[in-house]
Amino acid sequence: MIDMSCNPSKPRRLAARGARAASVATFALALAIGPRAGAQATGDLAAMGPDQMVFSTANMDRSVSPAIDFYRYAAGGWLNRIERPERHGGYGFFEIVADRVQEQMGRVLERSRREAATAAKGSPTQQVGMFYNAYMDLDARKAAGMAPIKPFLDRVDTIRDMNGLARFMADSARDGGPMLFLQVGPDIDLADSKVNVLYVNAGTLGLPDDFEDVFEEADGGPRIGGYRTYLIETLKLAGTAPAEAARIADLSIRIDRALHAAKLPPAESHDPSKIYNVTTLAKLQPQVPQLDLGLLLQSLQFGSPDRLILTEPRYLPALSSLLAGLSMQDIRDYARLRTILAYAPYLSPDFDAPLLGLNKALLGVGVLPSLEERALETIKSQLGHPVSKLYTDNYFPDDTRRQASEMVGLIKGAFVQRMPGRTWLSDETRKSAIAKLDALSFRIGYPDTWTDYSGVEVTNDLVGSVTAISRFNYERMRARIGKPAVYEYFSDSKTLPMVVNAGYNPTVNGFEVPAAIIQPPMYDAKMDPAVNFCRMGAVLGHEMTHGFDWTGKQYDQDGNLRNWWKPSDGAAFDGLAGSLIAQANRFEYLPGQINASGAQQVGENMADLGGITLAHVALRSYLAQHPEKDVVIDGLNQDQRCFLAWAQLWAWKGREEVLRSQVARDAHPPNAYRAVAPLRHVDAFYTAFGIKPGDPMWLPPEQRVRAW
Repeated sequence: MIDMSCNPSKPRRLAARGARAASVATFALALAIGPRAGAQATGDLAAMGPDQMVFSTANMDRSVSPAIDFYRYAAGGWLNRIERPERHGGYGFFEIVADRVQEQMGRVLERSRREAATAAKGSPTQQVGMFYNAYMDLDARKAAGMAPIKPFLDRVDTIRDMNGLARFMADSARDGGPMLFLQVGPDIDLADSKVNVLYVNAGTLGLPDDFEDVFEEADGGPRIGGYRTYLIETLKLAGTAPAEAARIADLSIRIDRALHAAKLPPAESHDPSKIYNVTTLAKLQPQVPQLDLGLLLQSLQFGSPDRLILTEPRYLPALSSLLAGLSMQDIRDYARLRTILAYAPYLSPDFDAPLLGLNKALLGVGVLPSLEERALETIKSQLGHPVSKLYTDNYFPDDTRRQASEMVGLIKGAFVQRMPGRTWLSDETRKSAIAKLDALSFRIGYPDTWTDYSGVEVTNDLVGSVTAISRFNYERMRARIGKPAVYEYFSDSKTLPMVVNAGYNPTVNGFEVPAAIIQPPMYDAKMDPAVNFCRMGAVLGHEMTHGFDWTGKQYDQDGNLRNWWKPSDGAAFDGLAGSLIAQANRFEYLPGQINASGAQQVGENMADLGGITLAHVALRSYLAQHPEKDVVIDGLNQDQRCFLAWAQLWAWKGREEVLRSQVARDAHPPNAYRAVAPLRHVDAFYTAFGIKPGDPMWLPPEQRVRAW
């Protein structure tokens, strides 16, 4: 399902957007996941098997030669056997485990629903249970109609001039409404990770960032046409006359197209040197004279900062030109529509019908997730830590973090082992790289300290609860101003403990591995070392490598944006990255139609290469110490099972609409590429499967990238 929330996030993450695109609404060592000791039992869940991507020879297609098409050889059995569920635009590991988490949390939510009335006020059970009850009460939501957001719509009518717009923008940001035209807020300073600084970002648009390429489509195109219909039908449900709804929809698309065109393209937006533009209010104001930026900051209660960081260097002049051509009625109409879109998920279920049409237009999926699934996604977006606390209490063993730390140590040891061999680096730069690797931090499963939501009033008033939560988060954000920077682990929407993902943040030189990913098929206690090292271990290596990828290399060991490279070393790195870019650009996802975006995806491709390389090195080191585990299983040795386990993990079936959108916007390449492309740079891969010069899978040694 298309998630109409538009929350940006900074950490570099494992999951491709394509892997989450069925609901664009998202490697550690662990024992078998079960209820935590002392927690209330939630019942047994069905075992995970080959259909759920637990590694198995049944998922292979041995009629295909590994030297010709390794992806089909490794995963052809699964690809031939499995049908993509209609509710998923794309289906692979991330969706499979997300479905598992949904099943796990379904039991937890039902218990919270029953116990909400008697649970301690402000406890996770009370808040999550109350919110869930309110969300599931469709009769009450339908009966309320538009009344819950009438105060916000009335506020739109107060926009009589540009000063009124500035005040509206601030109020909307505080109350969970749309982030119109600009987003301003404090975050860790990229150049000094010990302090916070105010960032000025582009405002959100009517579609999430992942789908902004829709605004590049010409009028009459299937996706922009589907979006236009969605806007019209939503407005009509809100009481707007059909002709007026069509006019406002066209106005909204015109505004969003202009703003989208002024933003950095994906390849540039992933480059910190492009988004870190130090400036002052005095320098910014002339770029958009129509809007009083000082009044906006005052209305946001952000004070008068000495400096600001502008993340979109071409945006403000375009915003100025746009505002100059809009009437105040245009602005009110746009603000009203965006306000309705922001709160529609909490209003009458009648608003599901337009969303279903949008889902079909953008993803090719003609069904919505179940009400229970949508409830969980909504709760996750609003009460991320309380609901994740319930998840980890029930489905994450206490000793998992200890065991995961052991795996981190093994993978990091492989990284340290390889550093002296990086002869393309000078001694000086290699010394700095080792220092950064030594300083690399990690968090496993869940935070040491949970965000305390106990003071937030969560009631059976769904919109009221959403507003209260937004104001709570706003005040927490505002409190950072002028204070030393403190990074809150597992708080990003894509690395919450119950999210199937992992993420590296360059400003803290550290990564997070949420609890939800630490279960089969990513890690399975019953599996041999090859499978666990080359799945979960490779994910750990992936996140570590992000510290040294195209983006990560621009930050030092303390998380500060600083060039610590000798020029010759930087040039050598660019050459290695350029080889990965060229390799990706030659790959066709749909012959003659969709090519990879090498520059846009180079960071993730380098991380995948680092991940599987480090995992295999760590595996061989582990087996050297434990030769009794270096065994042949099902006719496959440990090296073969390692590379097969990696490739099977990325098996994926999906719709062309999802694939096109991912290639256009996402930093992650589609799964068919991830399954094989990094393996072609690992010498042991060729030995394991007897791949020789002239074979389609062969990549000459001189073309293999050995960066990390």
